[in-house]
Amino acid sequence: MVVTKASARKQPVIAFRLPGEQGKMLAAMAGVALVLGLALTQVFHGQVVDMRAKAGQLQARNTAIANENVRLLAARAQVASKTQVAALAKTKLKLFEPDQGQVRRM
Repeated sequence: MVVTKASARKQPVIAFRLPGEQGKMLAAMAGVALVLGLALTQVFHGQVVDMRAKAGQLQARNTAIANENVRLLAARAQVASKTQVAALAKTKLKLFEPDQGQVRRM
């Protein structure tokens, strides 16, 4: 089938028409769906914003706890060091390391 410009202009445009009440009902349903869609989008956006804020708070808390952990590990290493134990034994318990040759090892 050959279509010329003149015959293409004469072809009717397909139009979708509904009777008055059905058209109004369809328009109202589309409007309600649009408003509900926008409302849901806003709700989800609010949840995402809240979750981002909560994630930032948790990340800051995690960093603070990690820093505290490093500090406590360093303090434990210092307290458990041989020199620290010997110093505390001298001052609090009046204990001294034996001289060289005073103790025999088998």
